Amino acid sequence: MKILTNKISFLFLSLALIFTACETEETLEITSPDPAFVLQQPGISTVFLNFGTPDNAALSMAWNDEVTGSSSYDVEMALDADFTSIVNLGNVNSNSFSISVADLNDAIRNAGAANFRDIAVYFRVNAGGTLSNSVLYLVTTYPTDAPMMSNPSNNDAYVLALATSGETAMTINWEDAVLSSTLGIEVIYTIEAAAAGTDFAAPVTVGTVTNGTTLSVTHSDLNAVAIGLGLAPDTAGNADMRIIARNTNQNGNTLERVSDTTTVSITPYNVSFPYLYMVGDATTPGWSNDNNNTPIFRDQDVPNGYFFTGYFGAGAFKLLEVKGQWQPQWGTNDGSTLAVNPGGGSDPGTFNVGAAGYYTYTFTTVGEGGSFTVAPYDASGAPTYGTIGIIGDATPGGWGSDTDFTQDPNNPHLWYLNGVTLNNGGQMLIRANDDWADVWRYTGSSELYGTSVLAGGGDNIPFNAPTGTYDVWFNDLDGAYVIIPN
Repeated sequence: MKILTNKISFLFLSLALIFTACETEETLEITSPDPAFVLQQPGISTVFLNFGTPDNAALSMAWNDEVTGSSSYDVEMALDADFTSIVNLGNVNSNSFSISVADLNDAIRNAGAANFRDIAVYFRVNAGGTLSNSVLYLVTTYPTDAPMMSNPSNNDAYVLALATSGETAMTINWEDAVLSSTLGIEVIYTIEAAAAGTDFAAPVTVGTVTNGTTLSVTHSDLNAVAIGLGLAPDTAGNADMRIIARNTNQNGNTLERVSDTTTVSITPYNVSFPYLYMVGDATTPGWSNDNNNTPIFRDQDVPNGYFFTGYFGAGAFKLLEVKGQWQPQWGTNDGSTLAVNPGGGSDPGTFNVGAAGYYTYTFTTVGEGGSFTVAPYDASGAPTYGTIGIIGDATPGGWGSDTDFTQDPNNPHLWYLNGVTLNNGGQMLIRANDDWADVWRYTGSSELYGTSVLAGGGDNIPFNAPTGTYDVWFNDLDGAYVIIPN
């Protein structure tokens, strides 16, 4: 009886399992995901646009399209999630899209972004009216609009006067949206001037300002700029002006934005610029201020332009206006602009020469400042002469014999004559090795300095200063000469 009961119980259990399995099988439903048109979410949603690599890809996007079957996609951008104002970035025939740094920066700036850092930018894909989801990037852009000069205006005129040399002659104002933005960068503004119509081939720096929008220029400083541009004293002449904004990003790249040109009229007054002499352990006289100190040569067309090409030892140097006196003293405090102690102030820093060799220095003085550049010079192919001298009826030996220079002990291309008598109304030439085959000739200077040219024929150098004793310096590397009254 017990065995029969167990069999009946097992039968009922089996039937229950069968009915339950059938019921489960009838209610089990296997589904597939709906077809989708999905723009993939970015792994990195923060983008820094580096203006130093404008052609690099700023970002790349990809999407899956199981809905439209389209072969043409428009990639759209907006500055809000509702895509109120849509910017079409491009059309592609594939399921991916890439955009360069410069193109994305331009698109965001042109879309009207009010700031530069962490701009919310939304992207989506449009396939013939069917839209994907949107994705969000936070983008840091860079400025593209140049600063705008608001003063002076075109055709403004400035008549300068020595009597008011220390007063403000011109106030330069400009606007730049970067300064009121959240970008938080340091912007250095350089105000340049150039002779009108020269396309800034030889600009003169008027001044620099960091994170500011105004620069005041005195009569003296603006006069130095005008004379440096070659404008004639007491005569109105035109000068072009512009502003260059420079900022450096975290990658060390520098961005330049250049304003439109403004043309003004300037009437400078007549002024003379001093001779400048080198002093320092990078130069032959060392740190003695009265040791036959080497003068800097001068630009015959730019009165406040100075230059020197020659050998420098490793060390440092400064410039003096008067031999035997430590002031006025010129140097640099930042390695790129000039500074001067005219007397009673603090002396500027030195021009530093890291490695001995030949260099070309150029200096443009503007008031108690200005700018300078330095570049290595290759003198390896330059000839070395045994003797160089002056000859002509302005010189002690007349046209019959040379009066020879002394060669600098550290620079075989630098020559000098001290205390030589020169005659008013005479002429002279500079020649090497007492030979008419190597003669430097006149190039039109109306001053006691200039640049002669090594030529077989041409004009003699006139000497129209008073008869007296002079120091004469000559550089056979570039033909520069200077004649300094004793």
